[in-house]
Amino acid sequence: MGADWFLRATDGSESGASARAVDWSATPLGPPSTWPSTLRVAVELCFSTRFPVFVGWGPELTMIYNDGYRAMLGTEKHPGAMGAPASVVWAEIWAEISPLFDEVLSTGHPTWIEDMVLYMRRSGYREETAFTFSYSALKDEDGTVRGVLDIATETTGQVVDRRRLTTLGDLSAALQEVTDDLGVIGLRTIEVLGASRDVLRADLYVDTQAGLSLLATSHRGRPDVFAPPEDLVAALAGGEPLVVADDVVLAPLVAASGRKHGVLVLAASPLRPFDDAYRSYLLLLASVVARAIEVTVEHLREVDQLRTVSDTLQLAMTPEAPPAGWYTAYRPADGNLAVGGDWYDVVRLDEGRRGIIVGDCSGHGLEAAARMGPLRSAARALLLEEHGPAATLAALDRFVGSLPGAEFATVFCGVLDERTGSMVYAVAGHPPGLVVGRRGTVWLDGARGAPLAVGKTPRRETLTRLRPGDTLVLYTDGMIERRGESLRVSLDRLEQTARELFSGPTSDTPAEDLVEALVPGRARDDVAVVVYRHRAGGYGDQT
Repeated sequence: MGADWFLRATDGSESGASARAVDWSATPLGPPSTWPSTLRVAVELCFSTRFPVFVGWGPELTMIYNDGYRAMLGTEKHPGAMGAPASVVWAEIWAEISPLFDEVLSTGHPTWIEDMVLYMRRSGYREETAFTFSYSALKDEDGTVRGVLDIATETTGQVVDRRRLTTLGDLSAALQEVTDDLGVIGLRTIEVLGASRDVLRADLYVDTQAGLSLLATSHRGRPDVFAPPEDLVAALAGGEPLVVADDVVLAPLVAASGRKHGVLVLAASPLRPFDDAYRSYLLLLASVVARAIEVTVEHLREVDQLRTVSDTLQLAMTPEAPPAGWYTAYRPADGNLAVGGDWYDVVRLDEGRRGIIVGDCSGHGLEAAARMGPLRSAARALLLEEHGPAATLAALDRFVGSLPGAEFATVFCGVLDERTGSMVYAVAGHPPGLVVGRRGTVWLDGARGAPLAVGKTPRRETLTRLRPGDTLVLYTDGMIERRGESLRVSLDRLEQTARELFSGPTSDTPAEDLVEALVPGRARDDVAVVVYRHRAGGYGDQT
């Protein structure tokens, strides 16, 4: 009759039946009829709740647990764990959890642990798990700690889901920026996936004219063949994922348009069961990579088209080499294009006279170039019709009204007689020209007016004269402007650099030298430069 309490406490549950089947007299606890009241209360509590609970009692922390806790034992530890020492049941994680037990047993103070990651062997393989739990002291009648009450919940699913979402977000962020290099896509993909605990290995193949080619791999050392080539080809051809070796996904990289770009091979971690949720997650990673590759390929295709148009515009802008004594340079802000919104033109008017135009449409790239082309052609035609600089700018004011987006363009327009050095010029909101001579420098800041189509003030022009040996420098604002810097500082830097380059003998490429000195590397804005070296009697082509 002394054990009736135990029969009542364990009745109605599978774990209770397992507890009744144990020969407790063969354990350090002895038969249930002899158990102290504290242990009895703890056992009754254990089997009265569906929340996961286990009781560890005595020097060996002999285990008693309910159905909620049974699930944490996996497929192999139950029912052998019932009545067994905790150190034996949890041998593979004992180094991590025994200090927690010792703390409770020695101090009587409870513990609280959230999302502790433990690597268990509970279902036939080493498994990553996570738990939130509290160990509490079980004391006998005189207050001595005799055991531990463990109330726990497994949080593996939540921990893994959070981690996977983090990886997915990191991958999306890494591939969000549009690039024109598939190699960068491969590098960023492997950087993220190679650091993921849910991807044992990642191999990224892209489809080329020669077939599937390995772009990047997280495998260290020699990039061996991880997936059979025939399986890769089959996955790409079918457009559907294949699973090989039971835990390796071959995910074809198929864009929304249906275009196939390659295959991403993802090996699952052996520490987690390879279920439908895991498979879906790996395919979601592949879809992010597929989207990034699609954007990159489309960007490259658009750049090729833009480059073709840009090259055509560039050829139209420079139909002939500059005449003797004239030097030009051009550097668009978009490194993929040959032309942008800035332009220059040196127009032969008659023997010894040249029309000069340096202009800047707002923006850069092909859109700005599309506005620049008609504006440049109109300016050339007006100069050829012997319009003076002021009249040319006035006509361009009217012309931009039929060219949306060309408003606020800035222009320096001049007509130079190479025989005498005299030059008449007018300015529409453009940076001042510069003359570098033996006697110093002179800024061409006369006849200034508003940008095209801004205001109604009549255009004015002024006369200046170049001496033999003078160098005329005309440019667009991409040459001088710096973020956070005043215009005065920018102009001073240009003056100092031009004086150093042009006060004495110069190279055969003075315009390029000036651009390289002031705008090394890639330009933030389009840059156009015209340099003219004047000499007595004229420098130009007299044919």
